[in-house]
Amino acid sequence: MEKKNEANNAENLSNSMKKRIDRANQQKKAKRSAMTGRIISITILALIAAGIIYLIGAAVVKASYKVTPNGEYSKCLDANGYVSGVNASTCVTLPEYKGVSIPRSEVEFSDEEVQKDIDSQLEQHQELSKDTDKKIEDGDKINLDYVGTIDGVEFEGGNSGGNGSDLTIGSHQFVDDFEEQLIGSGVGDNITVNVTFPEDYQSADLAGKDAQFDCTINGIYIKPEFTDEFVAENLSDKASTVEEYKQYLKDTNFDTNLKSWIEDYLDDNTTAVSYPKKYLKQLKSLQKYTAMQSFEYMNQMYAQMYGQGYNDFYEYEGKTEEEYDKDLIETCQETEKKMLTYQAIMEKEGIKYTIDDYKKHLVETDGNDDSYTDQVDEYGDAYLIQTMYKDKAIEIVKDNATFTD
Repeated sequence: MEKKNEANNAENLSNSMKKRIDRANQQKKAKRSAMTGRIISITILALIAAGIIYLIGAAVVKASYKVTPNGEYSKCLDANGYVSGVNASTCVTLPEYKGVSIPRSEVEFSDEEVQKDIDSQLEQHQELSKDTDKKIEDGDKINLDYVGTIDGVEFEGGNSGGNGSDLTIGSHQFVDDFEEQLIGSGVGDNITVNVTFPEDYQSADLAGKDAQFDCTINGIYIKPEFTDEFVAENLSDKASTVEEYKQYLKDTNFDTNLKSWIEDYLDDNTTAVSYPKKYLKQLKSLQKYTAMQSFEYMNQMYAQMYGQGYNDFYEYEGKTEEEYDKDLIETCQETEKKMLTYQAIMEKEGIKYTIDDYKKHLVETDGNDDSYTDQVDEYGDAYLIQTMYKDKAIEIVKDNATFTD
């Protein structure tokens, strides 16, 4: 009996112990589940926080690139045209700008360039002759009428309608070897021209087709001779004789080439140390403003000419707004570097202009300052003054330069 009681007690103790162990395991499991839930919650919250931080960061970065256009040309400039609060000499490292050696051959206007200009003048003043024995040569400009047919049937766009059409031989304005087949003909001649339209011709109805054009030569443009009389009649604001005009070309183009050479020299040999942020931001806004103004004008012209323009400025540029704004950085840094270069030279030379200096400049260049009011309304005094520093910087380099043959 005692053994039976002992066995019962042992069994009860074993069951009790088993229950305690089970409860302990359940509690541990519950704790592990709670801990896992807390870890998951914390992880989710961390991910959400990271996502929010990323979105905020991305928005901040995007906002840092965003450029708001404005047309305040004189913003960020002092009354004397210097960039406000900026010592340009600390922002750029200038090259030696006095005593610069300039190869004359790189800036002079050659005899070949003089002749090219004269040829251009003669082309602009050539007149149509309907009474000449001249035969058409390669390069000649002519006037003709034509009727085009395919298998004896006229096609759309192949008839000049008797209105005459100007054509320069060798320009490849017309299809295939149309122009070459006119060489050797004269005024009043009727010529049959045979051509084959390209397989990829823009009009599918004509692509790859053989066509025949019945042509009539109405006249040949004749270039005048470049004589003293021609100069006096057509170029009197520049010269009165051939030799005077040639010298005019050499002098004015030498000066233009020289200024361009000096501008490139300063740009290539000046090092930017820093780009003042406030002025850079304004240059980006100004650049975007002027680009948008240009777009509005061009878009109206496209709409008038083709019946349809662009949907917006960014479609016209072929970029997204973010892409366009980012690309402004490099462009405007180049502009800022140039403005700071000219200002740094002015600082070293102790030169500061006033608006009265600008008015005197207008009188020297235009003969009066009548345009000043309109200019200042659009640009402001400070910007107008700033534009003078580039010319002055170039003049300083020019006046102290030496020329080598």
